[in-house]
Amino acid sequence: MLKRIILFISFLGFSYVANAQLTGLIDYEKLGISFKIPEGWKGQEGDGSLMLGSDIIPGLVLITTHAYSIEELKLEAQKGIIEANGTALKLSSPLTSLSDNAVGATFTGTLEYQAAKAYILGVANPYDSPGITIMAVTLNTLYSTEHEQVCKEIYQSLSLKKIDRSKALDEWKEYLSDVRLTYMDSHYSSGYSDGDISAGYSSKTKIDLCAAGYFNFNSNSSTSFSGDGVSAYGGDGDSGDGRWKVSIGSTGEPVLILNFQNGEQYTYSLEYSENKLYLDEDRYFRTTQGEYAPNCN
Repeated sequence: MLKRIILFISFLGFSYVANAQLTGLIDYEKLGISFKIPEGWKGQEGDGSLMLGSDIIPGLVLITTHAYSIEELKLEAQKGIIEANGTALKLSSPLTSLSDNAVGATFTGTLEYQAAKAYILGVANPYDSPGITIMAVTLNTLYSTEHEQVCKEIYQSLSLKKIDRSKALDEWKEYLSDVRLTYMDSHYSSGYSDGDISAGYSSKTKIDLCAAGYFNFNSNSSTSFSGDGVSAYGGDGDSGDGRWKVSIGSTGEPVLILNFQNGEQYTYSLEYSENKLYLDEDRYFRTTQGEYAPNCN
């Protein structure tokens, strides 16, 4: 329901958001999403999220967008949230369906190594647009039913509108059908004097997108080092097949989604600027013929 938490643990025991300004109706017209900030709460936008704080209720409410279906939200809830910074929140109550497109539950565990508890409510958007996740989180000892209530109050005020992006999506789908997308990156540095370590790195990714809806994917990278007393080489590669589509991502912009047969999913933001194609801000070369034609047999 929420893959990454962007919080500062020092906020969790306090009912305050610095420089909070936003109150009342929040309308993200481009996304077709609007809702009301409850009385007594104030919001501050930052890094793709809206963070709310209260002068009375401890902890924070974090509102983010996502591109999951309702079934994917349920699967994400079962996985919980595990990060390398001492954050591990696991499902600790039955997952409750609030409607055909919304589920909610409590999660307990640690947030940056401190005992924490949260109520998380995920809403899927039925209009092929971003949905939202609403999470109220605080220290375990400060959690109360008010945290669940504020999430549900925001949800009850939520309005999702259909935004017609069919023309833009169709144009992207046509542009990306039966093409090979290639990303290449390499770097090499040599020692300045005899005996200094030299290092090199190279990476190449090929994505063959076929008009029939399937793709072939190959990515490999290697790193080499050489110098007095150092001689090593390490590499890794990955490949897979699955189905691809162009959709609207969590920010309201078009994204390329690769759904691998093994269940993995890669999502890339799409941008075309100055006759160049960018996936996640990385330049990709688009080719269609000869030895650079896609493998779509």
